[in-house]
Amino acid sequence: MLKRTAMRKLNVHLSLTVITALVVLLIAGLAGGTLALLRRMHNQAAHTTAAQSVIDKGRQLTANLADQPVVHGVEGASQNWNDFSRLVHSLNAVEDSLQFVSVTRNGVTIFQEHTVALDGSGNPKNPEKPSLTESGVQLERKILNVGRQSIPVVSFMAQVPGEDGVPRIVEVGLRREAVEREEKATAEAIRSMFTLSLITVVVSFSICAFLVVWMMRRETVRERQRRDEEHLAFSGVLANGIVHDFRNPMSSLKLDIQMLQKEASKGIECQLKRVGELADRVRNTLDRMDKVFQEFLYLSKPSPEGMERIRLDGFVRECVEMLASRLDHAGVKVDCEIAQPAPDILGNRSALRRALINVIINAEQFSPKGGEVKIRTACQDGHGLIEVLDQGPGIAKPERKRIFEMFYTTRPQGTGLGLFLARTALEKAGGHIAVMDNPAGGACFRLMLPLAPEVTEETKNEQTQSAGY
Repeated sequence: MLKRTAMRKLNVHLSLTVITALVVLLIAGLAGGTLALLRRMHNQAAHTTAAQSVIDKGRQLTANLADQPVVHGVEGASQNWNDFSRLVHSLNAVEDSLQFVSVTRNGVTIFQEHTVALDGSGNPKNPEKPSLTESGVQLERKILNVGRQSIPVVSFMAQVPGEDGVPRIVEVGLRREAVEREEKATAEAIRSMFTLSLITVVVSFSICAFLVVWMMRRETVRERQRRDEEHLAFSGVLANGIVHDFRNPMSSLKLDIQMLQKEASKGIECQLKRVGELADRVRNTLDRMDKVFQEFLYLSKPSPEGMERIRLDGFVRECVEMLASRLDHAGVKVDCEIAQPAPDILGNRSALRRALINVIINAEQFSPKGGEVKIRTACQDGHGLIEVLDQGPGIAKPERKRIFEMFYTTRPQGTGLGLFLARTALEKAGGHIAVMDNPAGGACFRLMLPLAPEVTEETKNEQTQSAGY
């Protein structure tokens, strides 16, 4: 049973270790996913910013070219188109994404300059519907055929009045790769930053997961070592207690047997009365040794785990009946005051029975001959209460905590285990035991036990079916 319990605890520890590691990894995954989402959002923002920057450049180029006098003038103006062409090439040296510049009048192209030669007519494929910017410059996406390649461009068109009253349209085409080039540096910086962040998150959470698993495993090992140490310490205390409690009876038994042998060696002068007295002393010593042995045997057994519903009134009467002959022999009366309706308590019946019996025996041992032990039951603060009151000398306040310690006793014939076992049994059941003064003189032991949950009709039916009725 102890082995199965230890294995269950070990499995629980292992499960908690695995669950904790998985939770850490899940958090790391969420952090990584959040970083990926943030990177995507930053890339979109960088693309939008780059596109807006290219649009601003194209708009400024178109506005500057549209302001040139040759564009507004009539044919034969002082500034010829050659100067305008050189200006376009100068702009191309500064902005290498410039694809073409054209000027039209009444649908007739009066100037057109391409930085890359076009095949065919150079007409755009699938042009999009132009859109008007805030400065009055129209935007249009086109695809131009350059050799065997198709180049997507963004076209900027501005209409300006001519001196002859006929408007001119200035069109500037920028290759769409300008947007990619504009956002490349920002995208690289974002990628590097988020890659470093992701590596940091993965490494940090991996270290955290490793540390958590390592610490929990170390705690499991330490818990096992503590249990082993406690078991060894308890075994040592138990062995010392056995040696301590058996040494005196064994010495007394040895002396009594020697005296019995001496008396028997007298032959016809042997006193039968003396032999009988020595035999009784030997029997009493053996009985005391057997009692001590039974106490230690009970103490060394694993604690029972089964919890059951116990009727408080029947439980108290059962314990009193088991001690009836002992109490009669000691000349001690028992007065039971059982509260009605009697509640049900929850616990292990055999362990609690031994606890209450030990408390009653303790009360009987300290009560004078002809005295009375009073047992009362009640419900208090959600617990079942059992009070055992004796008429003995009472217990001084400094000793009220020590009396529940192992091997502590004030009686020469005591083992110091009865009240210790009582406290242990009550604590395992979720209750506790305390001692105080009896107002009428003596000591009052208060045993508090948890009440059993109320039985519903459904539970009653289930119990009836399980009982086979």
